[in-house]
Order: sequence, then C-alpha cells, then structure tokens
Amino acid sequence: MAKPKKKYYPNNIRAVLETEDEYFPSMPFDVFYAHYVRNWLLPSSHECVIRATSLKTGKVKEYSYKYGKAAQNKIKQLVHTHEFVVCDHDSIHKLSPHPQRYNNEETNTRD
Repeated sequence: MAKPKKKYYPNNIRAVLETEDEYFPSMPFDVFYAHYVRNWLLPSSHECVIRATSLKTGKVKEYSYKYGKAAQNKIKQLVHTHEFVVCDHDSIHKLSPHPQRYNNEETNTRD
C-alpha cells in the first residue's frame, strides 16, 4: 500500500516580498529582545520543546512533548549525534555532544 502524499499548503511569500518596506517598521534590537525573546511562553499543555540539529546533515527537526519523561528519552537518543536547544517553562538550554568547543574562546566560531 502506497504512503499517502502530504497535503500541500500554499504560502504567501510573494505577497510578503512584494509588500513595501513601510509596512514592516524596523525595531531596535533591545526592544525586540525584551519583547519577543524574554517573554516566550509554551502552551500549558506542553512540558518542553526540543529543536535538534543533526551534526551529520545539518538538518533541523523540532519535537514538542507533553510529558517530561518522553522528552528525557528523546534527549538520551539524540545526545551523541545532535546539537539541540531545550525550552521548558522556566529556561532555555543549548546542549551539544562537544561542550569543550563552546568553552574555548579561541575555537568558538559557532556562536
């Protein structure tokens, strides 16, 4: 039995690209950071979100979990092959299988 094709959802990229700049006002970074980055919220139904980047292919996948134990199992599965960011209700953590790379100022080129 053949696997059904995913339904195609059209996007509005042309409308966005053709819109004049005046409809997208610029914002200072401090305002953007304070409003959009520091005030993030997860839905109360979810425990955490994991965004994993494969070290081999560079592909990014995102996983959301309603239960902490399921998220812990996924982290254990990904810990040696992926860099990932874990967001829960209290904090955001960036995790990597090669943490020494991030602690050395001379070789820190990713961040």
